[in-house]
Parts: sequence; C-alpha cells; structure tokens
Amino acid sequence: MSVASALPPAADPSRPSPGTAWEALARALSDGTAASPSQASLERLLTAAAAAVGAKAAALFVIGPAGLPEYRASVGDVPHVLPEAAEQSTDVATLPLIVGGEALGLLVLTGAPPRSIGQIGEPLAVVVSLALHNAELRAAAATGDAVAAEIAAARDTQRSLLPKDIDPETDGPFPLYGLNRPARAVSGDFFDYFRLPDGTMPFALGDVSGKGVNAALLMAKTASLFRCLAKRCDDPAELLREVNRELRETVTGGMFVTMVAGVYTPRSGQVVFANAGHEPPLVRWPDRTYQSYPAAAPPLGILDTIAIEAVVADLAGGEFYVFSDGLTEGGYDGREQLGVDGLIQMVEVYADQPLPRRIQSLLADLDGDGWDVRDDLTMLAIDDAIAGTAR
Repeated sequence: MSVASALPPAADPSRPSPGTAWEALARALSDGTAASPSQASLERLLTAAAAAVGAKAAALFVIGPAGLPEYRASVGDVPHVLPEAAEQSTDVATLPLIVGGEALGLLVLTGAPPRSIGQIGEPLAVVVSLALHNAELRAAAATGDAVAAEIAAARDTQRSLLPKDIDPETDGPFPLYGLNRPARAVSGDFFDYFRLPDGTMPFALGDVSGKGVNAALLMAKTASLFRCLAKRCDDPAELLREVNRELRETVTGGMFVTMVAGVYTPRSGQVVFANAGHEPPLVRWPDRTYQSYPAAAPPLGILDTIAIEAVVADLAGGEFYVFSDGLTEGGYDGREQLGVDGLIQMVEVYADQPLPRRIQSLLADLDGDGWDVRDDLTMLAIDDAIAGTAR
C-alpha cells in the first residue's frame, strides 16, 4: 500500500507548519476507537503522523508483554520488521513513545527530511503517545475506572513534558530552575527550558484558562508547540505570534493561554522575552531592587493576530522570575491576596539559598497550612550570578 495519494502535500521541511499536522493528529487522537484500536484507526493516526514531517511511510510498534517492540500497523512501503533492523538506514527515524517515564512503543518514519524530524519529532511523539494512552483509558472505562485512569494519564503526560531536574551535585550549578505544584491532580500551568547548541537557553511559562483535563490537554499542546518552535525561532515575540496562530485554528470553548517566552544568553547575562497577557515577570537587581514588566499583548488564542514586541533585560548578575497567578492570588489565614509585594517579600526570605532550594522553599510555604491557594503554583527563575561567575 502506498500513502502518496492519502497524504496531504508535505510542508516545506525548512519551515514546517505544526498547525495542519496538529489538526490532523487531533482528529486521529479523538478517533472513537475501542480499547483495542482497529487497524484502520491506527493507520489514520500513522497517516497524520507521516504527513506532519513529510515522511513517505510510517510504522507503529508497541511494547509487548515481554518488554520488546511488537509490530502493530503501518502505512506506506515499510517492512514488518523490528525497528532495530531498519535503523541501519539513514533514511529511517525512530521516535520513542513515552508517557510518564513508561515506554509505550516506537514510531518509525521513513523518508522524512532530517530537519523536519529535528523540529517536529518530539511534539509528534508526544501526540502519538497520547493516542496510545487514549486506548488504555478506554480499556479502563470497561472496568469502571475511566475517570481515575484519565486523570492518571493526563498527570503522567504532563510530568513527561516538564524539563528534567538538574542535580547541582552531579551536573554543577545551572542558572535556570522551575517548579510546578498542581492545585488538582492535573495542571493548566506549564514551564519549559533547554539549552541550544550555541549556549542560549529558550524558556517559557504559561497558564491555560480553566481547570481539569481540558486545560491539561491544551497545556500539553502549547508546551509542545513551544519546544518545537523555540528550536528554530530566536525571537520570542514572533514565537508567541506563531503559537497564537496555531491556537486560533483549533482552540474552542473560549479557552486561552497566557504565556511568557524568552531566550537567556548566559555569556552576556541578557534576557530577551515577550509577554502575552501573563503576570508581569520580575527582575531582581543585584542591589535588591525590583523591576516588573507588564504584558503588552493579550493572551493567546483569542485574536487572530496580536501585536507584541520583545523586551530586553541585561541582568548583570541579577535574577529573573516568572510565575503563574496562583502565587500572587493566594492568601494566608483569610487575609487579602499575597500580591506582587508579598511575593517579593517571600523571595527575599530565601534569596541567599541555592536556586533550586529557593524556589522549592517558596512554593512549599504557599502550599502549607494556613494558606488559601486554589490555583496551580508554578515558578521559573534565572539566576545570572551563577553564569556570571564564568564571565
């Protein structure tokens, strides 16, 4: 079987458009399959996945009872063999499918441009993993555990999207750190950061409107879009404009996303960032004064186009904090909300602690007895003093 006629025209691999791919994948993801998906439903999913990266063929292997990949379905001219045999070819890309640290299977793509795989591969694997998890949820529904399984799956997926913790003892001091404490089993907040080959570090923190699984799924999509786009777009304002365009194509029910995205350059101490309707980030200067940067654009997913510009902050050994409104809207012992001034006081209490412990202690306090916190708590910080010691 050839998929040449079934697949839509491949996007330009030099600038892939996630929107069309997400739309097709979303349809496959919501396919009303049973606990054991039919071959037709799996083939629809693989067709959409192949189209996302311009692949000529795709195959799905799931982890069987023996812990080894077993063939399930394919589209296009791919052999029904284990992916290890196909990996000898430079024309083949193998993407692991993982949710919550558990290996679900492998997605094997043939004939896709390497650049397209590099830019879309990771979020594509997340979405296909969600499709397999949906099948598990339907199986749980047959036993009456649907709600618990749905929440557990969403929670595991969210955890897999967050950046892995850096251990200062083994990896050395790292200038970025973030933490998320969901108010419920799943969170509408997300954060991300990673290092590019040139040493720069893209980062983002966002807050999805609403609560529950719907917000968690929109969070997963937005986080995946950021990770994909930040690898090729070094302008945070343009990145947010592109995320907005993608969300406008698919978001329904009045949902939207507030988000700060930026790029930190450790060798200069410069942060370039843009803010779409989110809480104002704070810069703590070395003399312990603060500066806030209010949003100059509306949240994402509301308007077809948004006017937004990037802001530049030279930290010069200072710190950069971005956080969700769960921190500032919390109150203690029935008193008024903490607000930005109260948050600054809490930052000062832990200012002399190492960066990870600083954020952990602050959020642990807000999550403790006496505090009335009804929203997710998420914070990401950059400590330029850590990178500044090498300048």
